Amino acid sequence: MSARRTARRMLAAAAISVIAHAALLAGSWLMPPEAPPELPTLTARLQPIPEQPPAQPVAPQRQRVASTTPSITTPPNVAPVLNDSTPNPAAEPAAPPASTEPVVTASAAPTAFRLPDAPPMPSFPRKGQITYQLTMGPDQTPVGRTVQTWEFDGTQYRLGSQSESTGLIEMLRPHRYNYLSQGTLSEQGLRPERFLASIKRGSRTEESIAVFDWNEHKVRLGRMPQQTTVELPADSQDVVSFMYQLALAPPATGRIRFPFTRGARLDMVSFDVLPPETIDTPLGRLRTIPVVQVRERDNESLAVWLATDYRNLPVRIRFYNRHGEVSGEQLVGEIRVSDR
Repeated sequence: MSARRTARRMLAAAAISVIAHAALLAGSWLMPPEAPPELPTLTARLQPIPEQPPAQPVAPQRQRVASTTPSITTPPNVAPVLNDSTPNPAAEPAAPPASTEPVVTASAAPTAFRLPDAPPMPSFPRKGQITYQLTMGPDQTPVGRTVQTWEFDGTQYRLGSQSESTGLIEMLRPHRYNYLSQGTLSEQGLRPERFLASIKRGSRTEESIAVFDWNEHKVRLGRMPQQTTVELPADSQDVVSFMYQLALAPPATGRIRFPFTRGARLDMVSFDVLPPETIDTPLGRLRTIPVVQVRERDNESLAVWLATDYRNLPVRIRFYNRHGEVSGEQLVGEIRVSDR
């Protein structure tokens, strides 16, 4: 009896297995996923922009140039320095706008400035600020930023340059480079009277000062507290004033030579003014005049690129160590100018 029951159970199990496999093969349990619908083909067609009716003449006023990324803006109460507009005799003069909202003075597509035929000093912006991206080493590792400012007040000038590290460098070994140049404006350009330099690397700070006495033709300079007095040659410049002296009176292609100080000593330095070169910057491609210091053995040097479309302002500054290797660079990111 027991054997019959076992046989019946085995037959029932076999029948169930046959039915299950037949259902699986017939596809009654698992249905394959539906194929995704075919995506439509994208097409694009360029069409010319419809012509706009000619603009009606309006009263002349300062133009605004739209800026994208990055933009060069002027803070409130700051007047831009753009191309001079030719007055339209048929239009009534309009009152200057009372709005104090920021006015853009340049953008990634720079406005071509018209340099005056007279000496450039009178038309140079009275105040301004240039912000640079600061990198270090030949691989141009971003480490911080530099802000240069200038102010011309009558016969006096004031130039400043402040560099500071950010990010990981700031946490591990902060760097600060502060320079201040003050002096007078003459028909020949900038004449420094006092130059201060403060350099901090980590916990170590070095300070230098140079005091120019043009009446006695002497300059007292050196790292604090040691100071020495030496003869002051004509046309002497400091490491900040010489850049703006070049902007005010751009030199011709060739070699120039003048006394130059970073605060510790006064050296006769040579620079090669090279043919114009176009460089890439966050403001776009800029046409520049490279001015490269002639390297001397075991001495640091630098090079400056003056933007011809931006009043010959220094838009790139590159530094070289004692071995002639690139140690750092400042590349323009923003320019602000004002005539007030």
